[in-house]
Amino acid sequence: MSDIVGSSFNTTLSHIADVSDRESLDAVMEELAVGYGLSSAAYFGIGLSGRSKGNPFLAVTYSSDWVEHYKERRFVEIDPVIQTGFRRLLPLDWEGFDRTDERIKTLFGEATEFGLGKKGLSIPVHGRHGDRGLLSISCDRADRDWTHDKLLYLRDFQVVATHIHDKVLRLEGHWPLERHLSPREVECLQWIAEGKTAWECATILGLSQHTVRYYLESARHKLNATSNTHAVSIAHRAGLLLPPL
Repeated sequence: MSDIVGSSFNTTLSHIADVSDRESLDAVMEELAVGYGLSSAAYFGIGLSGRSKGNPFLAVTYSSDWVEHYKERRFVEIDPVIQTGFRRLLPLDWEGFDRTDERIKTLFGEATEFGLGKKGLSIPVHGRHGDRGLLSISCDRADRDWTHDKLLYLRDFQVVATHIHDKVLRLEGHWPLERHLSPREVECLQWIAEGKTAWECATILGLSQHTVRYYLESARHKLNATSNTHAVSIAHRAGLLLPPL
């Protein structure tokens, strides 16, 4: 599973970067579900300028039958994923929902009948201008497998959710240029600027090489850079790194 997930992560980020219209984004969502062995993947975006509160941006792999059924039953009014997810800062595990509530129990029961998985995660994204996104995934992993795979999903989808949300902003006519790097992203770029490899950065910072690569990928994305060298150059010009010794 871990090898497949790693491959899917790199492929997914590459394909998100190539998205140029709504159709190609829908295709990426389908690939995301297949690549990670998911039952469903869904992105909801709200607070996007030009869109009313009741008109979210949707990119989902759900069947049209489930979408219509969901609307007819007005499940959005009780769906804890929607009612809770957009208010949270941290990922939401669906196992934490109160299934003793008959309405919520009915919602998830019928969702399963329409092909959604019993296990799920929702990853919130909060933009700087009131825009918010929510990437939700579901699957039918056994409890033992879910305990392990959930950690892999959390690792990957917190990055994927941010990339999808930024792409949606661009599709909607917004072109944010994010210059704020996290302290870890700055540290990784700083050591790359000193000529260190990702492995050497990991050793110096006490992180795994995989984690360092994630920070570098995130930094490149924020700076619209095509490589680590390009990212270092942009970061230096923007005054985000210390000058070389």
